[in-house]
Amino acid sequence: MKRLGTTLAGLLAGVSPLAAQAQTATPAAQSGGRPAQTQPAAPAQEDPYTDEIVVTASEPRGAVKGDIPPEIQLNQADIRAYAVSSVADLLTELAPQTGSGRGSGRPVVLLNGRRISSFAEIRDLPTEAIERVDILPEEVALKFGYSADQRVVNFVLRERFRALTTELQGGAPTEGGNSTQQVQADILKINRDRRVNLDVKYQGNSALLESERNVLPTFNDGSGVNQAPYRTLVAPSQDLNINGSYARNLSEKVGATVNGTLEVQQSEALRGLAVSQTAAPLALSGDPSPLTASSRTITAHLGTTLNGDELPFSNAWSWSLTGNYDRVESKTITDRGFDSLGAARPADRGNSTSNVGAVDALLRGPLFKLPAGDVSTALRIGGSVSGFDSTAFRNGLTTDASLSRNIASTQLNIDLPIASRRRDVLQPLGDLTINGNVAVQHLSDFGTLTTTGYGVNWSPFKPVRLLASWTDAEDAPTTTQLGGPLITSPNTRVFDYRTGQTVTITTITGGNPALQAEKRHVMKLGLELRPSEKTDLSIRADYVTSRIRNDIATFPAATAAIEAAFPDRFVRDPDGDLVSIDNRAVNFAENNTKQLRWGFNLSIPIKSSLEKKIAAMRAQREKERADAIAAGKPLPAEGQARLFGQGQNGQRPPGGGSLFGAPPARPAGAAPGGGGPGGGGGFRGRGGPNGALAGRMQFSLYHTWYFKNQIKIRDGVPILDLLNGDAAGNAGGQPAHQIDAQAGITKDGVGVRLGFKWQSSTSVFTGLNNTNRLDFGDLGTFNLRVFADLGRQIKLVRAHPWLRGTRVSLGVSNILNTRQRVTDQTGAVPLNYQPDLLDPTGRAVTLSIRKLFF
Repeated sequence: MKRLGTTLAGLLAGVSPLAAQAQTATPAAQSGGRPAQTQPAAPAQEDPYTDEIVVTASEPRGAVKGDIPPEIQLNQADIRAYAVSSVADLLTELAPQTGSGRGSGRPVVLLNGRRISSFAEIRDLPTEAIERVDILPEEVALKFGYSADQRVVNFVLRERFRALTTELQGGAPTEGGNSTQQVQADILKINRDRRVNLDVKYQGNSALLESERNVLPTFNDGSGVNQAPYRTLVAPSQDLNINGSYARNLSEKVGATVNGTLEVQQSEALRGLAVSQTAAPLALSGDPSPLTASSRTITAHLGTTLNGDELPFSNAWSWSLTGNYDRVESKTITDRGFDSLGAARPADRGNSTSNVGAVDALLRGPLFKLPAGDVSTALRIGGSVSGFDSTAFRNGLTTDASLSRNIASTQLNIDLPIASRRRDVLQPLGDLTINGNVAVQHLSDFGTLTTTGYGVNWSPFKPVRLLASWTDAEDAPTTTQLGGPLITSPNTRVFDYRTGQTVTITTITGGNPALQAEKRHVMKLGLELRPSEKTDLSIRADYVTSRIRNDIATFPAATAAIEAAFPDRFVRDPDGDLVSIDNRAVNFAENNTKQLRWGFNLSIPIKSSLEKKIAAMRAQREKERADAIAAGKPLPAEGQARLFGQGQNGQRPPGGGSLFGAPPARPAGAAPGGGGPGGGGGFRGRGGPNGALAGRMQFSLYHTWYFKNQIKIRDGVPILDLLNGDAAGNAGGQPAHQIDAQAGITKDGVGVRLGFKWQSSTSVFTGLNNTNRLDFGDLGTFNLRVFADLGRQIKLVRAHPWLRGTRVSLGVSNILNTRQRVTDQTGAVPLNYQPDLLDPTGRAVTLSIRKLFF
């Protein structure tokens, strides 16, 4: 039994990526490979498989300090159950949990409870390097100098990790036509305060033509030439991204990070044949060349961060300083075909260059004490310099634009504790904190903009937390929205709501220098419930109302109401047929929304087969010790020594022993455990319900219910009610209900995840007098992913050791190949809403092979 237990422990160390990658130097390694000498009074060795919990501090390592705890907390087992490759992939998978009713962008991301210069700093880190993920509400963003319209996600990395990660991925629709490819290599080494990461990723996508899908033929001028073979539904594209970062401590209390990225993207879409080409006989013109629209973008980023844990006058204060420089070069070329005489028109070209430099400083800490706790504050001071230069060549004329913007900004947030259960201050109220915030921006081209807000954080009793906040903010349009180059796109298919017909027209995009700043008022009422401390179940509900004046929005659908409000944006021929639309951004007079978003997140631990074997081995060991004590014999310590790869007298046996290396020394007085090598204090070891080896059963469901979504275009123009027959885009009105659900189960490295998205149906009135109608049916899609961590399959790795650290995943998106059905009042499907035009890809299968080299 002793031999079996030692073999199992050694094999476990060899096949578990989470165990193998967190290594410390062994005594043999530290002595140049010679047997290590026995150290006097050496600390007792840790058992990496212990289930005991170690409390080393009042809060977990890397936690966000403050009065608002995480709504959701994921440990290593939870993270492994998602079976995704990088921090960016995990954040995408967590979209239902991190979504906010106050904003639609990516959440604020922290690393080990600290600010980072940009998401690029950590986006490519492998998920095996993550020890914990904390998801916090929008109010926490204020404490780090951000606006309160994004939730906060805090990633806590393991203290030690090293691996080379490679991944190959390929996919294709089950209906054929095109394919996707991805190749990625990532190198990462973490040793406490030092982190080095380099990631290289290439993504490619081949073309998908209209002729490769069930799309009705389209013709120009009745020439008999089908446009489908000359129009792409999915444009071929390529993307190369190189991302690197380096972090280390400059002193015991100051850490620094430098990050740099370079990305090159290019694509080329086919837009059909020019009119004069289709009118000419193919025998004379030869194989016709379609019009193309190509683009190429080069993005460079350099960021740096300094974080300090104390100030000279107080060790209770922390500070951070971030600096960023971003440069984006973009080029577009759009063919325009031939003129009425058959001569080729010169292609439209658009070039733009954007340069942005920004510096941001943050101070956080307590101002003074009240009976209920510290009055804490966060003060942010920042500045940025930006320039945007563009050149547009259109209709034979060249137009240049150059914009610059300098911004000086500051933001102050104060949290005032009123009641505290722990401090026995107004205890019947529970825990109550109020906060206030103010931000001021001075823009060189827009003057001074302000933001003010206040909120309440109240926990009347432990399982319940109520959050309420009110915000008034002013936002200016971006320099790109103001001065982007004008780009003309011919042969664009749109639905003309006024005539009820699908037409092929020319669209214009670019900047609008007439845009004004918008003013936003948002109220949020939030409720968080944790019914039981023994069950990892969290329930959340947010009610959000917003009113936006001078709302900056992309140009809406070509409805009769929109055309009446912006007549200069539409060009029609004498017969009333639509010829072109100017789609540049506009200001709506007012936008009002009310919505409720609620849902739950549940995680249930499953004991893995390896854990059961470890528990049996531990029980046998304890029995042997008890028998030895009863018989007065020496304690059986050999198995424990060999478990850590050591022979007699603490020496490492020939052949390398366990891949764990020597166990880390335990601080004097610390209890056994500690999460195993590389783990942080305060967490379970690799065994137990929260260990890295544990399985998981996970469920989440979030429902968004829109009560109001209305747009006032201009004074004197009827209000658009997107819930009752109006539209602001070509995808119909606003669905009243949206559901996002996920379910997954993983055990012994094998798992399956199922996702479901659904939105309710909408209707849009069309025609000059709204006498006709378009019905957009409800849409529900299922996505499936199955995966196997081959390194966790003991028998397989015994026969093929090279499989250690390998994971194979098979994904199927849109399993049922569901597409939205859109019909008019007669039940017919408009040309522009053919199912294969709405979703050209449909059901797609993706195969991924990923391997970690330790």
